[in-house]
Amino acid sequence: MPAAASHPPLAYYLHGLPALFYPIDPQHWRYDESIARDDIRWLRSADVARGNALLLDPAYDGEFFFFLCRSTSLVFAALVCFLLYRWSSQIGGRPLLALILLALSPNVLAHAPLINTDFIFAATFLLSVYTFRLLLLNPSRRAAALAGCSLGLALLSKLSALILFAILGALLLWFIACARTEDKQKLAMLWPNANPWTGASALYAGVVLMGLLVLWIGYGFQVDPYLLVLRSQWWDLGGGHQAYLAGEYSTEGWWYYYPVAALIKTPLPTLVLTALGLAALLRSNDRLELGFLVLPPLLLSAVFIFVGSKNIGLRYLLPAYPFFFLLASTTLPSNTTTWRKYIVGLLCVWYVIGAARIHPHHLAYFNETVGGPQNGYRYLVDSNLDWGQDLKELKKYMDERGIARIKLSYFGTVDPALYGLNFDWLPSYVLPRPSDEEVVLPTGGLIAISATNLTGVYMDMYGHGKTLYEWLWQHKPIAHIGHSIFIYDLPHPQRSQ
Repeated sequence: MPAAASHPPLAYYLHGLPALFYPIDPQHWRYDESIARDDIRWLRSADVARGNALLLDPAYDGEFFFFLCRSTSLVFAALVCFLLYRWSSQIGGRPLLALILLALSPNVLAHAPLINTDFIFAATFLLSVYTFRLLLLNPSRRAAALAGCSLGLALLSKLSALILFAILGALLLWFIACARTEDKQKLAMLWPNANPWTGASALYAGVVLMGLLVLWIGYGFQVDPYLLVLRSQWWDLGGGHQAYLAGEYSTEGWWYYYPVAALIKTPLPTLVLTALGLAALLRSNDRLELGFLVLPPLLLSAVFIFVGSKNIGLRYLLPAYPFFFLLASTTLPSNTTTWRKYIVGLLCVWYVIGAARIHPHHLAYFNETVGGPQNGYRYLVDSNLDWGQDLKELKKYMDERGIARIKLSYFGTVDPALYGLNFDWLPSYVLPRPSDEEVVLPTGGLIAISATNLTGVYMDMYGHGKTLYEWLWQHKPIAHIGHSIFIYDLPHPQRSQ
């Protein structure tokens, strides 16, 4: 079925659990026999029609059904909280600080409730690194099995988890280079008469094999579906991807895309606290823990900075954020000075105020370096700002002002009929055109347009390049809906007869 070849299935399994208890019409899952089921484009496509059919099914409340599907993410949210608390406690950090940073992080709050792979991969990525760390510090067969199962869950979460093979290997080498002699000798305990290098290699191989076994089990003891995901991702990367950064467009991406995105979409208090924590850890001379906390996010980021070409969202670096929070939690060692405590306290107050101001529009968060969320569209769009999340708020805006109908260019997949929103279609990505009636641009009247469509990044399909809505750029919107939909009220242009 569509999307089956886009990602490994763990997120599908988890978010689909409520469907087992709902009266889902089997017709929603049937496709025309003429469709080539091995067509990679079909297998990677987002099945918008099926999603809207599930939402609009009169047999149940579609919104509540999707709420239940999203709520399953709480399982992994609890896991991340547990891991942050445990790890921070073990390194002498401040667990409460790490948990506050997690709970109020706009990037985490934006993506954790969504039905996709990003947050689940962030959780299993952290779990895999944490359990491998425990294995190295206290090797045992039980710890090896736990690390292997954790790796398997990560591999079932997202294809990006393949980087964990390199990360775990790098952590093993770091451990051998920096750990005490007695700790390194423990690695050989599971294999009598083996030296530390042999023991370490066997331990790594055992974790990898266990991870692959869990991956195989997760695919129903099949290999071909995972190979299909690999092939489809390779096919997708080979075609490039439209990207937008600060008014520039590219299909190849920029090496600095993710560093820029992180710098302008991460709260400044988080960046400062992370830097302070890193400095405190460097002063403590705990080189071993420094590697565990720095190498995983560093290597993950390096892959997307220097290898990846899909510059479509900071969410790809979401697994790095728990490591930022752990580093930040080491900011206040036991011998810290009073003035440092005051600085950290002020940063936390700043952080809480910022979280309160952006709620509930977490996806649209941009920090003060670019002037906040109202200027975000000038720098980044798509899943950094606008994923169609404000359509319901647009309907509320119309109802409050007695607006019966509006011209709409929507970046999203939800059918506006779900909210009873009446509209005249304007060229959009991905909102389907409801009729063959000709649309003439520029136009006037009340216009609602998603920020992503306004920038033109995906508007090439209409034959005007990125400038399809250039005529709107010179006008000032009369309202912003959640920072992602702009409202214009324009006079109708005079046209020659």
